Amino acid sequence: MRAVFLTAAFVVASTIQAFATDRKVEDFYGAYLGHGEEEALGAAPTGDMEKQTRFSQVIIRPAAENGFTIEWATLKLKGDEIPREADTKSYTQTFRGTQKPNLYRDVTSGDPNLGADTSWAVINGDTMSVVQISVAADGGYFVTHYDRTLTEKGMDVRFTRFENSRIVRAVRLNLFKGPAKVN
Repeated sequence: MRAVFLTAAFVVASTIQAFATDRKVEDFYGAYLGHGEEEALGAAPTGDMEKQTRFSQVIIRPAAENGFTIEWATLKLKGDEIPREADTKSYTQTFRGTQKPNLYRDVTSGDPNLGADTSWAVINGDTMSVVQISVAADGGYFVTHYDRTLTEKGMDVRFTRFENSRIVRAVRLNLFKGPAKVN
């Protein structure tokens, strides 16, 4: 009986694995808009880390050489009930396909040991992860990591920033996909 149960469990697990295939980059194309908040970090000093509401827009579109361009903008509001301060930033990155499926390299990537940032994107299941590494002159390093996971209504974003292996910022956003097709 136990052997039958184990065999059935293996067959079900194999079937689920077969359906959990990676998405194609085209599945991520579109415009997304939404908001979220910075997560509280356990070791963060209470004085310099106040709650920040963030509004974000992400646009992902095709680029040459089996690649894509991702543009994102963030509006940060500081303050609890009434925002006292606002900060906006926008970024653009273009990635090219590599010989490995669902792995992309930023067209501006360089050698981090020579002071240049390096960045790549990889698609695993419903999630596109973008990682950027910077190395300072003193050998310290900075890693920014975005997980953009497709949902029924759009995309969930998880942003994490590390400085020398310590998480210094973490943000979660829920974005809704817009009706317009992005080319």
